[in-house]
Amino acid sequence: MHRRPWGFWKPVWEVRHSKKLFWYVLGILILAMAIPYSIINQIIGSIGYSAFDPSTTYDQKIPFIAWSFFVYLSLYLYYPAAAWFGRTTNQRIREMFAFHQGLFVMTWVVFLIFIIIPTEIHIRDNIPLDVRNGEGFWGLWYGDLMHKTDMPYNAWPSLHVAQSLLIVLLLRKWEVIQKQTEILVWICWVGLCISVLTTKQHFIFDLVTGLIAALITWKYLCIPAMSHSSSKEWLDAFPE
Repeated sequence: MHRRPWGFWKPVWEVRHSKKLFWYVLGILILAMAIPYSIINQIIGSIGYSAFDPSTTYDQKIPFIAWSFFVYLSLYLYYPAAAWFGRTTNQRIREMFAFHQGLFVMTWVVFLIFIIIPTEIHIRDNIPLDVRNGEGFWGLWYGDLMHKTDMPYNAWPSLHVAQSLLIVLLLRKWEVIQKQTEILVWICWVGLCISVLTTKQHFIFDLVTGLIAALITWKYLCIPAMSHSSSKEWLDAFPE
């Protein structure tokens, strides 16, 4: 299913020679991932059920680092990067569509895990009480923003880790990042992975399972779909 061209890309293909392509792709990402994530998060949070506790003593020992909140938010630079660098040629646009199909399938499978096997991220208690209560500068970002919009569920596998890694691998495959730039991007990505722990948004288990989900998706979903995007089926669906 993920290898075949999906019909909702047709309006995007029609505007491939304009800047609208970039914005159309971002709109699809919001509709396909961001909105479902928020709905599921609020529903599971209101139920308050946790299937198991994946935490370890190491999760408790990892310090809360308030400023890592901004590193955590860097995830939202990865999504537009894939859309921006994927618009250069017709074949790359097809590859971008195919890549996102693999990304969507992985994300929707993870959504099912959030629903069927939810886990509560109870280590938010490690954050100082005044911050959790919304007091001071960091309280604005954590207590008033993050914690009110993102319930302590939707934990594993970490989509922050899985989705960002897939996009880095995509940029690497396209040779958008090379040499010093690639080193810098990997350093930033490692920082993002650390931030999911130091903001107390995830357990180590979530990070590890996020890595596994990304690597499986890249090998068995994204790469096959992107390879198939040069086939007659794709060329017929999205002609020159």
